[in-house]
Amino acid sequence: MRLHDVYLAGAGMYLPPPLTVDDAIASGQCDESVRTETSVTAVRVAGSVSAPELAVRAAREALERSGYAPDEIDALFYVNAWHQGPDGWSPQYFVLREALGRDVPAFEVRQGCNGLFAAIDLGACYLQAAPERGAALIAAADNFGTPLVDRWRSAPGSALGDGATSLVLSKRRGFAQVLSLTLTSVVDLEEVDRFGEELYPPACTVGTTMDHRVRSRRYLESFERRMPPFVTLMPAATIKAVDQTLEEAGVRTGDIRRVCNVNVSRGYLNRFVFEPLGLSPSLGTAEFGQGNGHMAANDCFSSFVHLAESGQVRAGDDVLLFGTAPGQSIACAVIRMLEEPGWPIPATGR
Repeated sequence: MRLHDVYLAGAGMYLPPPLTVDDAIASGQCDESVRTETSVTAVRVAGSVSAPELAVRAAREALERSGYAPDEIDALFYVNAWHQGPDGWSPQYFVLREALGRDVPAFEVRQGCNGLFAAIDLGACYLQAAPERGAALIAAADNFGTPLVDRWRSAPGSALGDGATSLVLSKRRGFAQVLSLTLTSVVDLEEVDRFGEELYPPACTVGTTMDHRVRSRRYLESFERRMPPFVTLMPAATIKAVDQTLEEAGVRTGDIRRVCNVNVSRGYLNRFVFEPLGLSPSLGTAEFGQGNGHMAANDCFSSFVHLAESGQVRAGDDVLLFGTAPGQSIACAVIRMLEEPGWPIPATGR
């Protein structure tokens, strides 16, 4: 989808302290296999700080950088993938109260690891629906340090990290412009991330640990000697989605300055992202991501914030953001830098 007058006025993130793989091995949390299977050097660990509290910290930074006052924000979109707090509670209103303190609509967005892409799409539509609406606050956060997750073994090709990212979406001004965005699905792969697990009762209600790795292994083994559809369908869907996004943005592949990718193993990224697209892995953000772990919806956009505040992208540069999520869901966006924001990098939350 080609977007018109959709800008990023501000962006922020909060990344709690890192726990290195060396320290995790020494304390018995994982073993040496983590290094080759996930490519991580560390994961971010929030401890007892809840995901909504992480989101508030990122949101306040994004708002301060945007130049918008709280009373100029017309809606909040809060993205998450894991449990947030008391059952039956709506965490978006906590973020709304603490970050904005304003009586505007607040929406929870659950699109797995592609939730921030979905929130931009929904936020842009919300703003464009009425002329008096000018800006929306988007935030995402997760804390995986709970009893039903083993952050080192629950996801194939990745180790789970905690963190938060926030954007201020505007239809009037910004340091960057969202040129195009694509959200699509590969429905033939829906069962990959639930394979062999019953839909009811929900696993968390009976104390079952989340384990995507076991489900994925069962899925692959079910094909015995046949080629699993994932191997062919995902690269094809990736190429189609990215080609569409670039075409709608009016950008050629060779114009892409950087690629913000999901924080998973380098082997997966090379095989299913960079090789199909004909792009060099050196354009990606694996080096930054391997020090954070897979932070669900925060991966691509925390990398984008990192590129912007560290001056690695400048005015006129086009950045491709590409993500995948259980479902299977594919999302990508092209963001053009309009200026160098020149933000001072905080001493904490990085």
